[in-house]
Amino acid sequence: MKPNACSIGLFNGDHVLLIQRAFAPYAGYWTFPGGRMEPDETPMECVKRELFEETRLIVTDPVQVLVETVGEGATTYTLAVFADTVAMAAPVASPEISDWDWVHVDEVQAYRTTENLAEIVRACADCLSLARAGQ
Repeated sequence: MKPNACSIGLFNGDHVLLIQRAFAPYAGYWTFPGGRMEPDETPMECVKRELFEETRLIVTDPVQVLVETVGEGATTYTLAVFADTVAMAAPVASPEISDWDWVHVDEVQAYRTTENLAEIVRACADCLSLARAGQ
C-alpha cells in the first residue's frame, strides 16, 4: 500500500509524545503528530514536515514501523507510521493541536486515543529499540 498520510511516535525513554487533535478527523482524540502527504512528497519528507509544522520539533533519522488504513467515517487514509527518539521537550503546538503530553507507554490506554494507539505505541517502541540496537 502506498501511503497518503504519515505520523510519528516520538520517544524519550519510556515516554511517548501524544498530541490531542483540535480538528477533524479525530478532533479531541490523542494520537501521534502527522498528516497528509503533499504531491510528489515521500513518506519521510512528509513525516518530518508534518512534525515540524505541528510541533516545531525536528527528527533526522526516523524508522518506518508500519503502514495501516485508518479513517473516520467515509474518509480513510493509508498511514505510514514512523518512530524516533528525541529529547523530552515542550513542543510549540500549532493551532491543529489542542493539547500535548509526554505519556508513559503503559498509560496510553488511559487516554481517548485513535484506534489501536496503545498497540501501535508498543510496536513503535519495539521497532525503534531493534533498529537502534543494530546500529
